[in-house]
Amino acid sequence: MSKKRLLVIPLLIGLFFTQHAITAQQSKLILHCADVHAFGYPTIEGVLYMAKLVKARTNGRIEIVIYPEGSLGSEASVVEMLQLGALDMGRVSVSQAAEVNPELSVLILPFIFKDETHKWKVLEGAIGSGLLNSLRNYDLIGLCFQESGHRSFYNSKGPIYRPEDLRGLKIRVQPSQIMFQLVEYFGASPVPIDYNDVYPALAAGVIDGAENNIPSYLTSGHYKVAGYFSYDKHTSIPEIVLLSKKTWLKLTDLDRKIIMAAAKESVSYQRELWSEFEVTSRKKLEQAGCKFNEVDEEAFRLGLKKFYHKYAKRYEKTISQIQKVK
Repeated sequence: MSKKRLLVIPLLIGLFFTQHAITAQQSKLILHCADVHAFGYPTIEGVLYMAKLVKARTNGRIEIVIYPEGSLGSEASVVEMLQLGALDMGRVSVSQAAEVNPELSVLILPFIFKDETHKWKVLEGAIGSGLLNSLRNYDLIGLCFQESGHRSFYNSKGPIYRPEDLRGLKIRVQPSQIMFQLVEYFGASPVPIDYNDVYPALAAGVIDGAENNIPSYLTSGHYKVAGYFSYDKHTSIPEIVLLSKKTWLKLTDLDRKIIMAAAKESVSYQRELWSEFEVTSRKKLEQAGCKFNEVDEEAFRLGLKKFYHKYAKRYEKTISQIQKVK
């Protein structure tokens, strides 16, 4: 089935919203926002907090309505609808946005950040602002980055301590060339499938495992069919909140400033929620009998320069800038 056929349903949904499109003259503006996670998950709660700020600062004139659990389609569909102007807002992984704007792929590279402090200095500094602004060339407005922790491998076969333990395993990856190449580099077979299709694929044995953060491992239910979580923390890919450029152009300058300010202010709140959620998620997973193990991180870092040279040469300038951030 062609990609266009696959996107028919979400596009029809988007066209419905377009029929009720906002204009600067309307007294009430309703922005429709999509997310693949459920209410209660920190990404959605971060956008809800942003929506609360926007509503308060416009005296209820602007309202953000969120559609959870992939009800408007996959993240790929969401990005396409945003570009077409068939949807107003969406929260997606940076890896998905990078499929549209390759400049963002630098944030997907393994061990690109020294630690959490370094990561947020990059994301909230000149480098992050530049990457958000670059999305305008792709009919998207980057509002802010969100926290999504570290991604690690989990599977149904057994614990992973070193990269060689991944050999022969079929591992789901996000639809990202860098992630595909990274998993392949570690010796596993990468299988790019949509997030909402991972559970049935694990349950059916179509794949042996995947890689994600601890909260997603819990809320997706993947732990029920892949009980080994190996804490290698190979990447720390942020989330990103996007607005359709077509929607942006319909807003007044004042409304743009209100929305942008609310988005920026929501980040600290979302990060705090994430930190708490990650701790409670791990406790719940351990109580459920999941097996967590630390790894030989140096073994995973070995050959990293070689990987960067082979797959990330085009990002050398930005990588250098990131490494200089203190």
